[in-house]
Amino acid sequence: MAVHCFGSPRPARDGVKFLALIALTAATACSNGSTPAPTGSPSASAKPARTITVTMKEYSLALSPAQAAAGTVTFVVDNAGAIAHALTVAGPGVSDAHTSTVPPGGQARLTVTLKAGSYELWCPIGKHRELGMDTHLQVGGNGPASPAPGSAAATATATGQ
Repeated sequence: MAVHCFGSPRPARDGVKFLALIALTAATACSNGSTPAPTGSPSASAKPARTITVTMKEYSLALSPAQAAAGTVTFVVDNAGAIAHALTVAGPGVSDAHTSTVPPGGQARLTVTLKAGSYELWCPIGKHRELGMDTHLQVGGNGPASPAPGSAAATATATGQ
């Protein structure tokens, strides 16, 4: 079978290609140029990170921001002091979340799943806590649901600089 186009015989497959080109051109001409929104639920990695910076020095802790919503929070611990420090976090459902020792100028990260309530943060080294390295963080209940029973509530990693 031959398809005649403009008076010259062409194989049928050229006619199919021509029709596909017309359909593609029509679809493109009717497009507004925007990309369709993806469907389905976003992946866990698509969630924005919630981070609180903890600046430590002799003998104070400063939080930025000083409040958080319930859910997974990463504490970025910056040791701006002249001696080693560490961070411990305790509160509803969190009893043993801590960083390793952070050398002067070093940094550590501590990721904790927080529920609504009040949390205490302090430096567990020597008498640093008694000397003023102790503060509180108020966590609101407007975040994601609490983790399932038996799930890991906190993980910690430390990196020195």
